[in-house]
Amino acid sequence: MTTKVKFATVYKAILTMSVTLLLAFLLAACGEREPAAVAPSPQPAAAHAEHAAAVDHAEHAVVEHAVADHAVADHAVVDHDAHADHPETLAAAEMPGSSLFHLTGAFTAQDGTEFRLAELSGNPTVVVMFYGDCTTACPLLVKSAQDIEAALSPEVAARTQFLMVSFDTARDTPDKLRAYADEKGLDKDRWHWLIGSPLLTRQLATLLGVQFRDAGNGVFAHSNIVTVLDSAGVPTARLEGLGVALDPALAAITAAVD
Repeated sequence: MTTKVKFATVYKAILTMSVTLLLAFLLAACGEREPAAVAPSPQPAAAHAEHAAAVDHAEHAVVEHAVADHAVADHAVVDHDAHADHPETLAAAEMPGSSLFHLTGAFTAQDGTEFRLAELSGNPTVVVMFYGDCTTACPLLVKSAQDIEAALSPEVAARTQFLMVSFDTARDTPDKLRAYADEKGLDKDRWHWLIGSPLLTRQLATLLGVQFRDAGNGVFAHSNIVTVLDSAGVPTARLEGLGVALDPALAAITAAVD
């Protein structure tokens, strides 16, 4: 074999080997880049979006629930405060029609002296049951009694008694009732501010048809009633509610003194 032939054979072998190596290198490089070049599968992307949406929805629901709970809590606080400021009104019971003078127990008046209902005998009387710490209905009931007095003729007013009886036997005292009356300019003749025992107070309320209940926190649920007694101590007229017309009371008082 000549030198030229040998050189051509070697050159051909080297060229073939080089091409083979080049192709192997290119294929290897292509294989390494292929995962990065392949587009992400649409299914995992959709699943990720759905997961994110679910998380967002859950977080939104939690926030809404927390806000709702806060609103309910605020509503409960407002209702509790409103209830504290505006005691429940209880409907009045029927008046038994018996004379209050059958109650012989002694109340205590604002001056600390004993007072029995029979001392009212011979004169018409306006009766209100209330309690001193009430700041809503009770002042209006007392004001109704005051308005009745103002609407009477001087002659009839001079013969009419006014009886304010507290049903808060645990907190109201003669001194406290006297201060209450003095603040309203009603610590005067013919106005009697009384406190009695729990039993005597409940008995009086029964004869008047007044319902009351201690809520245990210084607030009473109670009927809003102004009652007129005749000269024998029998209830003859009743004003139930706040801001009602005084005519029935005025007529009953006038009839009692005629």
